[in-house]
Amino acid sequence: MDCEHKISIETRLHAGRLTKAGLALLAVCLAATGLACGTAAAQPVPPVETEAVRQSPVIRKLELSGSISSPHASQISTLVPGLVSKVHFDSGAYVKQGDMLLELDSELEQAAYEQAAAMAAQAAGEVKDAKRRLDIAASLAQRKYGPQNEVEARQAEVEIDTATHDSHRAEQKRRSVILDRHKLRAPFDGVISKRMVEVGQWVTPGTPVFELVAMKNFRVDVPVPQDYYARLRDGADVAIEVDTLPGEEIPAKIGALIPVSDPDARTFTLRVLPTRDNIPITPGMSARVLIDLDTGARDVVVSRDALIRYPDGRITVWVVKTDGDKTSVTERRVEIGLAFDGLVQVLSGLEEGERVVVRGNESLREGQAVQLAS
Repeated sequence: MDCEHKISIETRLHAGRLTKAGLALLAVCLAATGLACGTAAAQPVPPVETEAVRQSPVIRKLELSGSISSPHASQISTLVPGLVSKVHFDSGAYVKQGDMLLELDSELEQAAYEQAAAMAAQAAGEVKDAKRRLDIAASLAQRKYGPQNEVEARQAEVEIDTATHDSHRAEQKRRSVILDRHKLRAPFDGVISKRMVEVGQWVTPGTPVFELVAMKNFRVDVPVPQDYYARLRDGADVAIEVDTLPGEEIPAKIGALIPVSDPDARTFTLRVLPTRDNIPITPGMSARVLIDLDTGARDVVVSRDALIRYPDGRITVWVVKTDGDKTSVTERRVEIGLAFDGLVQVLSGLEEGERVVVRGNESLREGQAVQLAS
């Protein structure tokens, strides 16, 4: 029984046309219809947030997986053979360029260096004495007290002693270099990821003793299908996602395109460099590289929040309709294309300028009145 029937019955009651049985039935009906009418009158108008359908450049977003690597990761070895006498750092230690990592027993080499230094000093004295004798012979010959051939002999003696001195100095320098190579220093700043030597161990050149990894200027290498090579060569917006910062995009730039990477898979390597410092990442971690490629097309787009997805595959939006003072919604099926930056390309179903609901669209009904949120 609706509200109009209720009013009709009440009118007939006042006219004295109902029996006692009719009065009882009327009481029940009035109670039921009164509750229904009151409920309908009290139903609230839900507030919704809307946005205008607009046109935008369409971006193709690629998401590729790669690994974080360091620009410097080296297995370090000594340049001379020897017995390890001291190890200054262990695995996990952070070292700076030039820090002493280990020392080899250099007692014999130190003695050889000192001997070479002594011989160079002796040769320097002989050169000095030869030059003194040359000056005397030249002075005597100038005053006609000595023969000219004596001057020439002294000159040859100076040249021979100078050559001997140069040879001993070269030997001293060689011994100094060998002595210094008994001390292994860090070639760059980084973390010792692995120590492979102990005190008392004999090592030879080429045998790794430390593994050192630089902990800055990280990069991410990802394989990319060859179809995108030309567009990436012209530049693109890139970002990185890592598990240590869930939901956050780290700004980055393209560092290099390595053209021939895997000819069988028809891919090349894209090297991406983060442009932000102090990121909680280490070499070996996985990372996702997000690449925005401009397709060169423009199309209708809406926010992703405007879409309602159904289990049967249908995708709809709630379109706002205004008729005078009344604002209502109607459901419309759409076909979508690419998704990017929180937007979705709409291939059909919407026109530019229409308004769609983006908040409060979870429980709307066809034709339902709504209130636009300010």
